[in-house]
Amino acid sequence: MDDIWRALDAATGDTTLRWVLGLGYNKGAPDEVLIGLFDVRRRQSFQLGFLYRKDVPSGVLDAAIGHPDRMVRFLAAEGGNLSTAQWDRLFADPADEKTRTILAELHEEVATREPWPPKGIGISNPPHPDATPPATLAEIARWAEAAEDISPDDRTRALWWVAALHDDPDAMRQLAASPKLLVRRSVARAQHLPPDVVDRLAHDEDRVVHLFLSESCDDATPEVLLSVWSWWHGSFSFPGRVRNHPNFPKNGLVRLADDPNPRLRLLALTDKASTPELVDQFADDPDPQVRNAAAADPRISPAPLVRLLLDERTARSAAQNPGIPASVMRHMIEVAKRALAAPGK
Repeated sequence: MDDIWRALDAATGDTTLRWVLGLGYNKGAPDEVLIGLFDVRRRQSFQLGFLYRKDVPSGVLDAAIGHPDRMVRFLAAEGGNLSTAQWDRLFADPADEKTRTILAELHEEVATREPWPPKGIGISNPPHPDATPPATLAEIARWAEAAEDISPDDRTRALWWVAALHDDPDAMRQLAASPKLLVRRSVARAQHLPPDVVDRLAHDEDRVVHLFLSESCDDATPEVLLSVWSWWHGSFSFPGRVRNHPNFPKNGLVRLADDPNPRLRLLALTDKASTPELVDQFADDPDPQVRNAAAADPRISPAPLVRLLLDERTARSAAQNPGIPASVMRHMIEVAKRALAAPGK
């Protein structure tokens, strides 16, 4: 291991705890590193949250279900990623009645778990199962006029009857022009919209209309998506949006490297034209989210990466960097074991 990494020996317990959290989500970590995290002194089960990763290697799950610590086995089961054969092995291991009961409950819960996000999220339910939406343009106009008046600050879900008309282009054109904010927000929840409707909503004065369009509509424009990204940090209801929207701009983002808005500045790293020098520059950015983005970028040089690994504010992101050599990852785990086993930790 190169001398430059030896500085990591000085890390405090709180910093190494963040390493533990980050290494579990490091896509470059070999199985042995992930398995080594099982035996780092734990204060909370969330330290093994990486067992919920959908891409957690099978060999790591094999080690987890055979681990002597019952909590490790439970978390592996609860993650929902075990194969049928791994469940069979888990049930076959000798265990007390309480453990077998908990495992049976976990198995049932995982088997019946609903996918997330559920279909129709962000849309209100109809008043009863037989409710039908308006059928003519005149009826649509009356229903829209009767819609509740809301404030731009109100939290809203799409009106069920507008959602029922999402596949009707003429209805969407009519409703997108409504003076009722709740109606326009409801239109923006459509998965697909005609180009002229998308353009109208893109110029709506309400930024939540832009947000709903970015979250729900596959036809949202790159300009709207970039604008929403500049102020919206995302939600559990629409994981990854707006960044993972198919129309999110991928090129020409290096121009944002000096933008005063850090949300836009950090996008420069995602451009194919960005350079390792820019990554190192961002390692010293005044904004923590930009520094964290640089910390996780595999192009960063070892010296700034070590500095970010020793900074409690960026240690977790830095530990997710797949460019860290496997030997260094193993050493980080040993440092964490010693630091977290110290009195008071």
